[in-house]
Amino acid sequence: MISAPRRRLTPPWYGAEARRALAVGLAAAGVALVSGWPYWQEHRISAAVTLTSSAAIAIEGVLLATGGRTRPTGRLFVLAAFAWALNWLASWDAGPGPLLSPYMQAQFYLALGAGVLLYPGGRLECLADRIWLIAACMILWVCPTALWVFSEPEWAAFRGRTVWWPALYPDMEVFRVVLKASAALYLLLALSFVVVLLLRLPRMGRLKRALTLPVTGALTFVGISAALSQRPIMEASVTLDDLLRVYALQGAVVILVPLTLLASGVRIRVAELTVAGRMLRLTAPVTVERVRGALRDVLHDPTLELWFWAPVEGVYVDTDGRPVAVDDSGGDHAEAWGNPAGGDAGRWRRKVLTAAGDPLAIVELGGSLRDHGSLVEAALVAGGRALETARLQATVHANLEQVRSAYERLVRAEAVERERLARDLHDGAQQRLLALGAMLATLEAVSGEAAVKEHTRTCRRELMAALAELRSLAREVQPALLVQDGLGPALEVVAERIGTRIRLDVEPRRYSREIESTLYAVLCEALSYAVDRARATSVSVRVRPDGRELVVEVSDDGGSPGDPAAELAGLSGRIRALRGHVHVDGDPDRGTTVRMVLPCE
Repeated sequence: MISAPRRRLTPPWYGAEARRALAVGLAAAGVALVSGWPYWQEHRISAAVTLTSSAAIAIEGVLLATGGRTRPTGRLFVLAAFAWALNWLASWDAGPGPLLSPYMQAQFYLALGAGVLLYPGGRLECLADRIWLIAACMILWVCPTALWVFSEPEWAAFRGRTVWWPALYPDMEVFRVVLKASAALYLLLALSFVVVLLLRLPRMGRLKRALTLPVTGALTFVGISAALSQRPIMEASVTLDDLLRVYALQGAVVILVPLTLLASGVRIRVAELTVAGRMLRLTAPVTVERVRGALRDVLHDPTLELWFWAPVEGVYVDTDGRPVAVDDSGGDHAEAWGNPAGGDAGRWRRKVLTAAGDPLAIVELGGSLRDHGSLVEAALVAGGRALETARLQATVHANLEQVRSAYERLVRAEAVERERLARDLHDGAQQRLLALGAMLATLEAVSGEAAVKEHTRTCRRELMAALAELRSLAREVQPALLVQDGLGPALEVVAERIGTRIRLDVEPRRYSREIESTLYAVLCEALSYAVDRARATSVSVRVRPDGRELVVEVSDDGGSPGDPAAELAGLSGRIRALRGHVHVDGDPDRGTTVRMVLPCE
């Protein structure tokens, strides 16, 4: 027999963590109620505010302690809540309460400050954090100790007969100096805490800064308010009622901390809920670049990189389809690997799988997003379909990239072969023809027959003509001047041979062998078009590097009878093989301009 399901008596959001947090919060409020009972009987509003702040800090601490990286902050907040509750033992004006109260107050501010410095990464990220924490420990523990060493309890607002107060070296003058020094040190500590918080902000990622900034502002206000409100009671013979009134004021201000933390948490949850809609809007229509841009926008990380798995090639490729060497061993879609150090300076990789468990993509993010893993997961889940569509496009890009790479290898091999052929023509065939010419000259000189001399001279003339044609062919295949001195001097020889007025603006810089060989060939073709087809009387050639690109422009004043782009289409294949592009702009009235851009890293 199957029993009917039991009716749920609690709402679905009220889980074990919420029950535990509420229990700890009620415990902190209970401790505060008992500790300050003598004062609460006549100050009910202060009691409500103090109990609420103690419970709120404890509840926030327990909730933060459930997270991986926020666990240290959560535990310190729970400690701070109970320290603040025990701080009210001073209201009894009897026993050890007055002696413990300053230490509990110091422990409260120390735990609160350390918890905020550890939030949300769970570690102290810079040297200034550690220095401030050490200084805070010294000041917040030494000052209360000096208070009871150099005073009688009556001087410190406690006049009960059973107060535990050692008073080792009571001296009113020294006590006044201790009070003034303590007030100055508390104010200095609060201001230095503000500086430390501000120094942390530039080193944080955009998302982490947005989350931490409200907490930083709240702690800044709380710290300065606590230091300023403490100053008026740092006088000898202050009344206990004035002392407790300051404690109540500080408790009212401190409630800003859990409220701002709650607001930051709600903001992250709202971002997780709205990430799906934003991803759909930003990726429509789906392209590889749009998907990457959408992830960068949603996660506030402009350095985000996206690599897709190409199953046919068996490698990861970038958004342009180029293979990328990525080590994806030792992780699944829920694991992170990469550089774990450095906080925001490190990098973090997430492997994305398809619904069938096959590799889909790898996302590399800034290290600061480790603290927002749930938001990253929500963005990747929301963009799953877009990632699959973009993967198909990336696979097509990878296939095109293979074609381009093959063409590029062909161009490089052609450049090497041109150089080899030119060298063979110069060192082999030309030298043999020159030697043959010398032999014919010797034969002409030693021969006594007129007919033989005439035939010898004729052979020599034909041989010299063939040698001239061979040298011209060698120059066209690969000019020696191009190999030795570069593109500029080689183009000067071409300009002199053409005869038309040609203005050269070529920076004296060497480039790779394939770039120089390809540019020489396409510039010769462009100049030949300008002179032979466009009938130009003036041609300008400009070759200038622009950052990581090489920009080449050929302009003429001629007018082609046909379409310049179609007649110069052969240039595009050579330039695209080197990952460049060509733009041809021609008009019979204003001439033709050919602009070529090549990468030249």
